[in-house]
Amino acid sequence: MPLGFSVMFLSESEFRRISESRLQIVCSGAHGDAAPMTAGQALQMGNQLLEELGIATPERLVLLLLPHSVELFCLHLALAFRGQVPAILPWPTSRIDAAKYQRNLIHQLRGLPAARLITLPTLAENLGRFLGFPVSGVCGSALERFETGFAEKFDGPADLPETQAAQRTGRLPDEALFLQFSGGTTGMQKCVVVTEGLLRSQLDRLQTTLQFSERDTVVSWLPLYHDMGLIACLWLPIWCGATGVHIAAADWLLAPEKLFSLVEEHHGTFCWLPNFAFSYLAQRKRGMRGAWNLGLMRAWISCSEPVRERSLREFVDAFGDWGVTEGQVQSSYAMAETVFAVSQSRLGGAPRVIVRESVQASGEGAGRLAFSMPGNTFVSSGSLLEETSVRIVDGTGTVCGAGVAGEIELRSSSLFSGYWGANGFQTECFTGDGWYKTGDYGFVDDGELYVVGRFKDLIIVGGQNVFPEDVESIVNEVAGVYPGRVVAFAMEDEIYGTQSIAVIAETKGDAAVSAAALEKEIRSRVLTGIGVAPRYVKAVPDRWIVKSTAGKISRKETREKFVSELNEMKGKG
Repeated sequence: MPLGFSVMFLSESEFRRISESRLQIVCSGAHGDAAPMTAGQALQMGNQLLEELGIATPERLVLLLLPHSVELFCLHLALAFRGQVPAILPWPTSRIDAAKYQRNLIHQLRGLPAARLITLPTLAENLGRFLGFPVSGVCGSALERFETGFAEKFDGPADLPETQAAQRTGRLPDEALFLQFSGGTTGMQKCVVVTEGLLRSQLDRLQTTLQFSERDTVVSWLPLYHDMGLIACLWLPIWCGATGVHIAAADWLLAPEKLFSLVEEHHGTFCWLPNFAFSYLAQRKRGMRGAWNLGLMRAWISCSEPVRERSLREFVDAFGDWGVTEGQVQSSYAMAETVFAVSQSRLGGAPRVIVRESVQASGEGAGRLAFSMPGNTFVSSGSLLEETSVRIVDGTGTVCGAGVAGEIELRSSSLFSGYWGANGFQTECFTGDGWYKTGDYGFVDDGELYVVGRFKDLIIVGGQNVFPEDVESIVNEVAGVYPGRVVAFAMEDEIYGTQSIAVIAETKGDAAVSAAALEKEIRSRVLTGIGVAPRYVKAVPDRWIVKSTAGKISRKETREKFVSELNEMKGKG
């Protein structure tokens, strides 16, 4: 196969193994499922698309803004193997305001030193007039239906000075393979450069930890702009000569049983899920039509959010009659900054659990330990991968002992060099002695890592530590609330000189209860679960909560939106 591997330094056996790995990209709509293909065939198709678009190999950073499709997968792989640097942007949901989305996108993309954007033809026409780099439109029969929302006349932003385009002074390293975006819940997306060496280190260690082989099959609904979807679900099976089966996140949300159907059909053995998905699937079982054999699954891995024992237990209880066991349900701690996994629980047995009373606090929580975790336990995220080190530090930078909670700092052979942008690499996220400051709060016990929540999001109510993830976990289970679309954050209480809790929850369209009744139930559940009642509770319609450019809920911007509306109401009063 005539491919130029200018970045991937593959041996002949590695090249053959990767080329023979298998992809099944399941697309919804009138065109049905895509035909299965090997990675070698996907590379050929991607190269053909690039030739048709007239894209030359000297172009380095190429942005991909495409929906879940064969074209997206093939273009990402082809660009990476050609020595170019693809970066996958989140595709918007069908519920967005198309004009507002495009205006925001223009502001965001002009801040990236890109060489080109590949998107749908209508978007290419709309965006190309305002960006400082070429925009190409890729056509495909299965892509046409995604263009309808962008067909209206688009005038673009009115406040866009010519000088806003990024100054391209930040040169990508020669060994760069692709970019990931790390867009947590608290701020703008950040670019993470993944090199061939970092990717190889991560995949080799993850393969060893999971004992992953060419006989395994990953089934996924996770989007490729998320590190779970891109690394664990696409690159790991390709690297190991295995099989990957992919459906769109929107299709899974509408019909979650489709995941189980594909697991049975393709003899799935691995599936990565955020914690909320375990509860969501358990809640939706009653409405599922059919039953599936899930007994061949080696691991359902909870990742991306703090692991909740209750969510895992609900999942096992709900689907035990379909073959799900405690030993299948696993946990992991991962992030784009280390390419993917930092730790992984041992397969074959349930993750370790520790009671919260046995954990001490450091920093702001010292002397008044009051973790807010619903229930009475923390779930282990497993042991560290090889060539990975973690230390826990308090607010002064002093290293904590075992069982003492503080900020998680780490080193890894797959750790990035800093966030990259127009001005090169930004390294403020590292300590003076080279440890990466994750911003996550957790502890180590008996060699295993436990993640409690985001340190910077911590809410302190009258001396009690409340992690917003814990509040969100409780509210997600309230009938009428859309699971996964809940945000909790701190509000300053000037009267009492402390903080209070605010909760925003999007409601299901078919919710039978009023907003007032739902808010009352949320207050009661939170008070019962953590012993602190939220001061502000707001039940909102679909799409109210703000998402970051990486497709994640933005706690910061949602809070700003809430505060703005609250001040407006006070002004009218």
